[in-house]
Amino acid sequence: MFGLSPIKILLIIAVVSILLGPDKLPEVAAKAGRAWRSLKDLQQKVESEIRTVVPDLPTSTELARYARSPVHLMNTLADKVTGDDEVDGVADKAPPSDIQASPTLEESPTPASIAPVVEAPPVRTDPAPVAHDPSLN
Repeated sequence: MFGLSPIKILLIIAVVSILLGPDKLPEVAAKAGRAWRSLKDLQQKVESEIRTVVPDLPTSTELARYARSPVHLMNTLADKVTGDDEVDGVADKAPPSDIQASPTLEESPTPASIAPVVEAPPVRTDPAPVAHDPSLN
């Protein structure tokens, strides 16, 4: 929790309780409790409104789990994808209709329409010379 150890949290609570005193401490605790409850109510309200618009969205606890473990998210998404592709345990093997068949001999390009191949200059593989640095001695 914010990188604080339990000892530091207890120390902060002790200092706050000493500064506030016994008469103001219950008021501050009640206000903090009401603020926390209102934040939780706001979260639930926002989540329910989002659920009406996007019903397939994961819950906030699932989103937090996904944020803590991206591998779990990837596994879940992979399971959904493989589950959608399989019908009765058999994967759909039909090729998409957009793919055209390979050209036949009649459709193959003529040598004149093929662009000439231009070779790139050779890449220098030896290291660049380094100047002697007297501070390294």
